[in-house]
Amino acid sequence: MKTHSDSQAAPGIATCKICTIRLEQLCYRRAWWFRIFREVLATGIRLFAVAYRLPADRHPPRSAMCHSCLRFRKNALKQCSALFNRLDSHLNPLFNKVRNSLLTEAELEQARKLASDANEPDFSNY
Repeated sequence: MKTHSDSQAAPGIATCKICTIRLEQLCYRRAWWFRIFREVLATGIRLFAVAYRLPADRHPPRSAMCHSCLRFRKNALKQCSALFNRLDSHLNPLFNKVRNSLLTEAELEQARKLASDANEPDFSNY
């Protein structure tokens, strides 16, 4: 098993195209079961991060609003785990399809803009 200390994370590990935190908040309000669905997958990411010794503080969030996002660990895992990549290639499209089915196109576009705006370290929209 290759550990994180064996491979340096590439710059840009924290790049985001869409604010998943914002979309999850909307989905949690619309479907009681979505939190359970997401937490099962999020727990898998956390367990992989432990197995590959990826400290949570290794890739600090870009801004205060990104603090609880798993994107940073997920991107780091993609760089060091072939198994994670295989699982993610099947589970991530399913997650996105379920999540997006609960959202409008306007909400998805707002989340894309929010992710772009969050590039500023002092940005906060909460």
